[in-house]
Amino acid sequence: MPGVNNKFAFLIALVISVGVILACNKSKDTSSSDDSKKETTSENKTSDTKSSDTKSSDDTKSSDTKSSGSTGGVGGKLYFCEDYKGKEIGVSDRFTPGWLTVMVKTDEPLGVGKVELRLTKVKDADGNKISEKIMDTVPFDIQPDWDYTYFQDKDRLRFSSPGTYKVTLQKTDGTPMLSGEVEVVSK
Repeated sequence: MPGVNNKFAFLIALVISVGVILACNKSKDTSSSDDSKKETTSENKTSDTKSSDTKSSDDTKSSDTKSSGSTGGVGGKLYFCEDYKGKEIGVSDRFTPGWLTVMVKTDEPLGVGKVELRLTKVKDADGNKISEKIMDTVPFDIQPDWDYTYFQDKDRLRFSSPGTYKVTLQKTDGTPMLSGEVEVVSK
C-alpha cells in the first residue's frame, strides 16, 4: 500500500501545481490588459514647481537624441529631456549645465504614492569614474496607477557642473525602481 499512497500524493501535488500555474497566468493576463499609457504630471511637495526660471532653453540644449535608461526594480526606463509641455522636448542623454526634466515610462503602474529622485555624480568632467557622490534626494507625490510621468523641479533637478550623473527613481524607503544616466558637458 505504500506505493499507492505515494502515487496518490504525487497526483495531488501535480493537480495543485497546475492550479497555481493557471491562477498566476490569469492574474498576469488581467494586469497586462491595462496597457494604456497615461499622460500625467508629478509635483514636488517640498518646493514650488511652478516657479519661473531665468535660464533660457539655450542653457540645456540637447546634442544627441539617444535616450538613456536602465532598469532597477520595475521594467521601463528613466530618461531626460529639456522640458515637457504636453510632449517631450529635446530628449537626450547629453546636455549642457542647467535644469532638466526627468521622464519615466514603466511597463506597469508604479504602485506607490510617494517617490524620490536620488541624484548622484558618478564621473567627473573628464569622464573618469569617481566614487558615487549623492548630490540630492528630491521627493515627489504621484498616483500609484501612473506608468508614464515626468518630474520637474527647477531648483533641485539642476545639474550645474560637467560630469556624468545617475538619477534613481526610488521608493521613500530607498528601494530603487529605475535609474538612468545623463552626461553634462561644458557649453
